[in-house]
Amino acid sequence: MDERLPWHLSMWQQCQQRLASGRLPHALLLAGPAGLGKRAFAHRLANALLCETPAAEGDACGQCRACRLLRAGSHPDHRMVQPAEDGKVIKIDQIREISAFLDHTAQYGGYKVVLLEPADRLNVHAANSLLKTLEEPPGASLLLLVTAHPARLPATLRSRCQLLRFEPPPPTVALPWLQARITEPLDIKALLAVAGGAPLAALQQASGERWRRRRELVECYDQVQTGRLDPIRAAEIWTEGELAENLRWLIGWHTDLIRLKMSPNEPFRLSNPDLRAILWRWADRQAPRRLFERWDAAVQLHTLCTTTQTNVALLLEAFLSDAAEVVNPASC
Repeated sequence: MDERLPWHLSMWQQCQQRLASGRLPHALLLAGPAGLGKRAFAHRLANALLCETPAAEGDACGQCRACRLLRAGSHPDHRMVQPAEDGKVIKIDQIREISAFLDHTAQYGGYKVVLLEPADRLNVHAANSLLKTLEEPPGASLLLLVTAHPARLPATLRSRCQLLRFEPPPPTVALPWLQARITEPLDIKALLAVAGGAPLAALQQASGERWRRRRELVECYDQVQTGRLDPIRAAEIWTEGELAENLRWLIGWHTDLIRLKMSPNEPFRLSNPDLRAILWRWADRQAPRRLFERWDAAVQLHTLCTTTQTNVALLLEAFLSDAAEVVNPASC
């Protein structure tokens, strides 16, 4: 992505000031929720460091030999490290190759840059190998570790990187950016709220089909809770489409249910403002303890279905069957 995202401005200026003063660290940990453009920022910084004639604001020129090689994926002083397959880990052999790469002098006499993403997919042996490289960093090199889950990295690894924390931008920045890119008649404020304030995540969900899919799952879950839909059939519906996204929506609904139940008379921002009416109905039906149990079950469901080899249909059936057993609040 070549676009300069407006909410990156202060972080970009911070990196440029460090570079100009010779204080750019040997390793940066780009951390924050998904959908904020961490990977785009990492690519932008890598391109700028390797460019032969960067612009005044520090961006790559896009025209020089280094920029052309980067576009072609063949710059000799740049490496990208990712899992060999989706859902797999980054292995120790990949890190050993990077260590050997960093030990050699840059072919073009400048920086050597390694972009590692997602960093939380490092297995234990790979993380330990990378730690050794970070403890004795070679000169004129930069490792960019990108992750939405920094807590999954060993503390020793995190401590040897300078943190660049990405936060959702204020709506005054995010909404105009989205409005310029979304042509469908959608509630953009609700879309941004559902995406946790992350503009790129909101843009990804902005197709009418995905928005309709979310509404379909809301209706499906409501029908299960009221006994109008069999949990086995409902589980089949939930496995359709992007499962991880479906389950993130589910967690968001249960988070809002707890907010509504615990503070019914206090105004606050819901993550799903367009679903307030149906969420109120769900919250009224259940006791606080039950809602916390269901939220915990939703988080565990997401974790198991997205990080392990498991019988997804069976787990969904169990979760949805439990949803049909509405607890009388007076009994809790």
